[in-house]
Amino acid sequence: MPAFAERRQTIRIVVRGKVTVETATPGPALQLVDVGTGGFAVRSASPLPLGTVTSYRFATADRKWSAFLEASAVHSKVVSLSPSAPEYLTGLAFVNVDAQYAHRELMTLMDHAMHTLSVS
Repeated sequence: MPAFAERRQTIRIVVRGKVTVETATPGPALQLVDVGTGGFAVRSASPLPLGTVTSYRFATADRKWSAFLEASAVHSKVVSLSPSAPEYLTGLAFVNVDAQYAHRELMTLMDHAMHTLSVS
């Protein structure tokens, strides 16, 4: 049996820096890993409290778009045991995404996560 069983019910989009996330309250710096209609995953230097509903601000890298969505951490695991820089991967589930505003902003977030213009 694998050490980590996949529990996602929806597809996730790997963000790769196109969209950022931060908590509306004081907390560790977050790196957005992926996002989907059911939730998102972040990396951080300390674990996020499980089960607590918190407001998160999502924004495009250029900050031309941002939105606040509520989510609750549902699982967290250590992904780096480096004593100088421990790292946690936390999975969060969106709360109240059925509300019209939240659903609209979530769809916009997904669009920004999927589409970028790369000029080289």
